[in-house]
Amino acid sequence: MTVDCPACNSNNTKVTQKIMDIPHFPNIWLFVLVCRECKYKYTDFINLNVKEPTRYVYHAKNSDDYTTKIIRASNGTIRFPQIGAMIEPGPNAVSFINNIEGVLRDIQGKARFLLRDAVTEEEKQRILNFDSMIDEYILKGLPIDVIVEDPFGNSTIVPFDSNKLETEKLSPEESEKLKTSFSEFQV
Repeated sequence: MTVDCPACNSNNTKVTQKIMDIPHFPNIWLFVLVCRECKYKYTDFINLNVKEPTRYVYHAKNSDDYTTKIIRASNGTIRFPQIGAMIEPGPNAVSFINNIEGVLRDIQGKARFLLRDAVTEEEKQRILNFDSMIDEYILKGLPIDVIVEDPFGNSTIVPFDSNKLETEKLSPEESEKLKTSFSEFQV
């Protein structure tokens, strides 16, 4: 179907919805909205099975572990405690599937983007140091933990080595503290 674009209001935005069975996620509702005019894109998937609020912790120890898949639904939060990086849902958060290296490269790209707006030399140096630190982690396969939390249980980690994965149910208090990303589209 075609709807008005939430970004540019053109009536040239294609909506695709599909219920699919994919590995690790049977019965997923996939939602994709793409504007042919301004190229706005919104993607999300929702697990139609009821799941518990969950925290996954993967202890990557080497380069092989960096191939571990991270499946992040739009309400998922990802943390890398060793480097002080976090991805939280926002108003336009989208779902994605990537591996640890890919998520770190994405964070690195966002940091490089911020470099353009850095005003002081101290800000620039902090960003450059962060950029170098991510390169070092990836190139050397340094140990790093990745934490994925989802109040709706739609995000997960597909581990390279299942012995390095911890899974735990979030308490209602922990779940309520997490940010969420709810979008509303009128059709």
